[in-house]
Amino acid sequence: MNNDIRVGVFVCDCGTNIARTVNVPQVVEYAKGLKNVIFAEEGKWSCSVDYLAKLQEAIKEHNLNRVVIASCTPRTHEPLFKKTVKEAGLNPYLLEFVSIREQASWVHMDDPVRATEKAKDLVKMGVAKAILLELGEDFRLPVKQDCLIIGGGMAGMTAALNIAAQGFKAIIVEKQPQLGGLLNKLDRIAPEEVSADAMVKAKAELIAQNENIKVYTNTEIEDIQGYIGNYKVRVKTNGKSEEFDASTIIAATGMKEIEPVGQYGYGDDSRVITQLQLEGLLKSNGLEAKRDVVIINCVNSKNEERGCCNIGCLASVKNAMALKTINKGTRVHILYRDLSIVKDELSYLKDARNMGIKFIRYTEERQPEVSREDSHLMVRVYDLLLGRELKIPADLIVLTTAFEGDSTVDQLKGQLKVSTNPDGFFQEAHVKLGPSDFPSDGLYLCGCARSPKNLKDTCEESMAAAMRASIPMKVGYLEAEGIVADIDLDACNDCGICVKNCPYGAIQLVDDRPNVLKALCKGCGLCAADCTKDAITIVHYSDEQILAQVEAALEEKAQEKIIAFCCHWCALGAVDMAGVSRLQYPPNVRIIRVMCSARVATKFVLRAFELGAAGVLVAGCEFPTCHYIVGNYKAEKRMERVTKKRLAQKGYDPSKLWTAWLSATDGPKFAATMRAMTKQLNLE
Repeated sequence: MNNDIRVGVFVCDCGTNIARTVNVPQVVEYAKGLKNVIFAEEGKWSCSVDYLAKLQEAIKEHNLNRVVIASCTPRTHEPLFKKTVKEAGLNPYLLEFVSIREQASWVHMDDPVRATEKAKDLVKMGVAKAILLELGEDFRLPVKQDCLIIGGGMAGMTAALNIAAQGFKAIIVEKQPQLGGLLNKLDRIAPEEVSADAMVKAKAELIAQNENIKVYTNTEIEDIQGYIGNYKVRVKTNGKSEEFDASTIIAATGMKEIEPVGQYGYGDDSRVITQLQLEGLLKSNGLEAKRDVVIINCVNSKNEERGCCNIGCLASVKNAMALKTINKGTRVHILYRDLSIVKDELSYLKDARNMGIKFIRYTEERQPEVSREDSHLMVRVYDLLLGRELKIPADLIVLTTAFEGDSTVDQLKGQLKVSTNPDGFFQEAHVKLGPSDFPSDGLYLCGCARSPKNLKDTCEESMAAAMRASIPMKVGYLEAEGIVADIDLDACNDCGICVKNCPYGAIQLVDDRPNVLKALCKGCGLCAADCTKDAITIVHYSDEQILAQVEAALEEKAQEKIIAFCCHWCALGAVDMAGVSRLQYPPNVRIIRVMCSARVATKFVLRAFELGAAGVLVAGCEFPTCHYIVGNYKAEKRMERVTKKRLAQKGYDPSKLWTAWLSATDGPKFAATMRAMTKQLNLE
C-alpha cells in the first residue's frame, strides 16, 4: 500500500434524506478505520456553499490527495465536487463519488441497519478505488466557425439560416440540382394550406441573399475525416472533387417513401398509387376528376416492423380535401387504423368531414382487400365501428405508406461513424438527453433524417441542431473529458481488435501500431474489455480500480451479495429513478459504476464469482439506444457468448449472471430486477 496516499471521506446527511435511514456517524467512524483514510467527516448539506468551502479547507489542512464523497448520485452532483476539489488545488480525477442516498437510504427505508451496512460497503468500495486513482486532465479542442449541413431540404435550409444568423459560416451540400428536398414533390403544406413551392422559394431566396451561406447543389459527399473543430470534407460537385474544412456537421438528409410493391395491386395497376405520387399529380394539375377514391392508411406501418409513420394521417386528410376541391362530386373514403391527429389539426379534420369525406376504421387483423371486378377496382373492408364488411368501388386507390431514411444514409453513416435504425433513420445520442446530438461531439442531426415528422417539428428540430452546433463554435473550443483509452504498446500484440471494434474510430493504425486519437475517444471501455493482452487502460476506470471495488464489496459476507455493474447513463439513471421514487428492494446489491456496459470484462465477472458473490448483474442502456452507439450490443454478446461459457468451464452457474437493459426512467424495472434476482438466488 502506498503510504503517500491520503484519503479524505466526506459523508453527507443530505438533511434527513440520508440521515433518516443511514446511521451516518457509524459510517464516518467506519471510514476512519479504512486503510489510507486520514480524515473522515459528516456534513449536513455537503453541496451547500458553506460546506464546500469547509471541504476545501479540510483538503488543505490535512494534505489530502484523494477525496471520497458519499452522498447523492454522481449523475447530478459530481461536476460540482470536481470543480470544488480543483479549486482546492487537487486534480479532479482524484475524486471518487459514492451514492448512499439513491442506492441505500431511499431504497431501504424499512431496514436502516442493513442500509447502514450497505452504505459502509459503498464507502469502502469508493476508498478502494480512490487509492488507485491517477492524475487525469480535461483537454480543449479548438473549434472554428464553419458548419457543414448535409441536405438542402427545409431542415437543412432552416439550420443554415440559424447558423448564419449568428455570424458563422454555413455550407450546404445538396445532392439534387436544387434546394427544397421533399417539399419539391409536395403540392401544399397542411394544415397551414400554403404552397410548398412558395415556401421553398422564400427560404431559397433567403439562403441566396446570405453571404454567410455557401451552397453546393448536385453534389455528393465523398469522404469525411477528423473530429470536432477539424473535419476534412471531400465532395464531388459537377463531376469534380473539391475539399474544404468544417468544425461541426449537421445531418439533414431527409427521407423517402417505402414503395409498397405488391401491396393492394401497387405496381400491377396504374390506378394504385402512393401519397407522394398523388401529390405530384395534384401539383402538376395532371389528375383527372375521379368518381370514387379510396385512401388506405397505415401501409407498411403500425405493424411488427415499425410504428406509426407520424405524418400519414394528416397527409391523407389534406389530399382527400384536395380531391374534393377539384370535384365536389368525388366520393372519398379514408380507411384508417387510428387517426393520429394532434389538437391543432382537429379543425382540419372537422372541415374534411363537413366536405363529405368518409372515415372507416379497420383493424390489423382484418386488413382491407383490393380486387378487380370487370374493369373496376373494388375495396372490401370490415368497418370496426359499424361491425360489418363494406364493399367500396374505386377509380383510384391511394396508399399512405411508411418512410425510410434517404438513400445516402448507408454511405454517410460510415463516414460519420454513427448508427441508424433498421429503416435508415439516424440514431440520436439519447432520445431525451441528446435528441439533436450524435454520440460524437460536433455531429448533430435534425428533421426527417431522424424520423418522419411534419414541417413544424422539422423546423423546430433544425433550430435546435443549429443551436447545439453553435455552442462550441461560439465558445471557440470544446472541453473534452479525460476519461479516455491509453494503450501500452509494449504489452500489445497488434491483433487489431481495438481498431476494428472502436465505435468512434478513435483507435487508428500509425506505422502498423494502434494509436488512440484522444479527441475522438469517449472512454466507453469496449477496447479495454476486449483486449486479450490487457494492454489498454481506461483513465478513471482501469481494471485495477474496478477489481478493487469488487474485492472490497465481497470482503465480508460475499455469499449474500450481488455485484451490479451499471452504466453511468441509462442503467444508473434507472437506479437513481428507483431511489427518487422510493421503490424498495432487498439491500443485497453493490453497484459499481462504469461509463458503458461494454466496459465490463469477462474477468470482472469471474473475479466476483471467485470471491463468492451470490450473483452478478450487468446493466446497460435499453436497446436500440446506447450512449456509446453499440456498447450495449457488445456487452450483451460478450456476456451471453463468452462470459457464461467461461463461467460454466470454471464450474460456476451461468444462470447467476444476469443482464438488464434499461432506460433512464426504468426505476420500477430495476427494482423489480433486484427483487427477482434476490428471490431466484435465495437471498431473501
